[in-house]
Amino acid sequence: SSSSPKRNIMAPFGPWADLHPELLLSIADGLSLKHYAAIRCACPGWRSALPPPLPSLLVFADGQRAYALSFLMRRSIHCSTLRTRSCFVGSSNGCFAVASECGEISILNPLTGEEIKLLPMNCGKKERKVVFAPNPRPDDYTAVAVCHGKKLAYTKTRDMKWFISDVAMGRGDQLIDLVYDTDGGKVYCLTECGDVHVLHIPRGRRRKPIVEPLLPERPFDPAAVFAAPYHTASKPTRFKQIFICNGSLYQVWRNATGNIAWRLPEGGRFIMSDNDIFVLRYDPGRMPCWDTVNDLGGYSVFIGKNNPAVVQAEDVPGVRANCVYWIDERWRGVPMVFDMVTRTSAPFVLPSADIVQSPLCGTGCWYFFSDNITSIDNNGRKQHMSGDVERSQEQQEAKRSKL
Repeated sequence: SSSSPKRNIMAPFGPWADLHPELLLSIADGLSLKHYAAIRCACPGWRSALPPPLPSLLVFADGQRAYALSFLMRRSIHCSTLRTRSCFVGSSNGCFAVASECGEISILNPLTGEEIKLLPMNCGKKERKVVFAPNPRPDDYTAVAVCHGKKLAYTKTRDMKWFISDVAMGRGDQLIDLVYDTDGGKVYCLTECGDVHVLHIPRGRRRKPIVEPLLPERPFDPAAVFAAPYHTASKPTRFKQIFICNGSLYQVWRNATGNIAWRLPEGGRFIMSDNDIFVLRYDPGRMPCWDTVNDLGGYSVFIGKNNPAVVQAEDVPGVRANCVYWIDERWRGVPMVFDMVTRTSAPFVLPSADIVQSPLCGTGCWYFFSDNITSIDNNGRKQHMSGDVERSQEQQEAKRSKL
């Protein structure tokens, strides 16, 4: 009997996997973020040749075309085009929030093209920041925003309105920053003076959120909660932001009023140079409960209008350890990096942005596929702080976009 001819079994990905890296990069040049993420997931060879577009800075061209300026790729990637002029008011886990000129707020996922139009909110046109739960979808989302500086607005899927909660704070104080704690089901809210309040996301049948001070047992007193001499700096440093790293709560204070100095009640002088930055960690087991730290244990944080992104610096290309990456709104949104060890700030080099014409519009948001990353390898996988290795959102959304 004659034997049947042997079948030639091709390699799993065929000859496309052997494309020269430079040719592959030229093919990828000009692709949107959605399509760039899709081709990175085609095979291991392509993921190795095409760098992840992280970290990125979100910017608008003409107020309608949104781009991610990738520092690793050193080029801009188109994310989406909006119908009206807008500005960024939030970013988290691969999605970003925008507010139109008429005050309408939407959450967009550039990897899937999905848009979630939030309910109208009568809180003016200057929402400082919007945070939202990970992986928002039109049928499953939760969002929290600052409203008029003194209130918090909360909404979720199928709500017919925003729930507005008053926040008790000192005279002349106002809310300036939020961070969404996914694991704890909370949103931590920071005021200009450094006071912290906690919004508890409703669970079960409860629909309205509960807002309470971080330290409910005593009125807020800078001299009691901030270690000396920083208690005297809580008012002059009006630029403050809050983030979570390895389960601990932190504040970032930045002096944006020029070189200043004043006498301390206990004697001596306290001096702050322009753009001087302090990082304070919360320790609930001691008083004062907020004190400065000189490092983040090898992590670095990206702060802005985005939900803070915390990364393991040694595993993220181009990112230095124990640094705060911030955006200087006084100088056309230039991205900066503050080294906690040397206590100096320097510009974080911008990538080539030929497509995005100067001046950049609507800067202030960093963009990451995940807010808590300990590694971004060439295959695009993310390892989160919990230690569990999960498939990246980039891969999940790219696969969904092919359907």
